[in-house]
Amino acid sequence: MGRYNTKPSYSTSAQQTSIDWPTTFPKPIVGLDRDGTIIQDMGVYVTDVNQVTPIEGSLEAIKKIRMKGHRLMILTNQAGITKGLQTIEQVDTVHNHLLNIFGNAGIMSIDGILYSTSNLKDDIYAKPNVGMFNKARDENKVNWKQGWYVGDKISDLKAAEKAGARPVLVLTGHGKETLEKLNTFANRELKKKTLVFNNLLEFANTL
Repeated sequence: MGRYNTKPSYSTSAQQTSIDWPTTFPKPIVGLDRDGTIIQDMGVYVTDVNQVTPIEGSLEAIKKIRMKGHRLMILTNQAGITKGLQTIEQVDTVHNHLLNIFGNAGIMSIDGILYSTSNLKDDIYAKPNVGMFNKARDENKVNWKQGWYVGDKISDLKAAEKAGARPVLVLTGHGKETLEKLNTFANRELKKKTLVFNNLLEFANTL
């Protein structure tokens, strides 16, 4: 079974990079998948900081989302932990590195990073289940029904729908494959609810 984890919400290297950073974030939540949405999906479980490569425009997108006053959280399945292909310590190190990347890009804060340790069907925290969304709702006072969740896989879109958020598909990562699945008869109702963008920056520009 997976578990819920959250990382510190502030990147210390960002504290001195922007004097006009918002002090409050009153606008609805934007939830983000990690691999294939923010960073390149390497086709393997990320165990080393050298494997972290932001997708073009994703850092600008996150900064723009925050500067517009939106709350922002990252929710990601890290199934390699249960499979023995990565450790919790490695995932935490990668996330700390990602926060430093954010800081260097002028992103002074996010609301948190949550991850499951599996992608098992009976793991309530693993997308498309909504355990992580519910934890964010209960512990971070996140109202998903007013927000969006952005990802590149069907599991992301299904989780968003179940949590009450607007599903958003980006065509980075596995997005193009997911679009084909979204166009099938089985996913016709999900398609009606899903917004589709080429990348995260394109979505951020619409907010």
